[in-house]
Amino acid sequence: MSVRTLAIALLIAGALLPVIGWQTDSPVGFVGPALLLLGILLLWTRKRHGR
Repeated sequence: MSVRTLAIALLIAGALLPVIGWQTDSPVGFVGPALLLLGILLLWTRKRHGR
């Protein structure tokens, strides 16, 4: 699994978790934005170093 694939998976999970968390009244909805930020950070640092 490459870093790009991991970042995309984190973005997808981060987008889905708030929807699932708010439907079930679970605290999992708060993890979604953190995963989105982590995925964006991974993609941004990957592009910044030119790899």
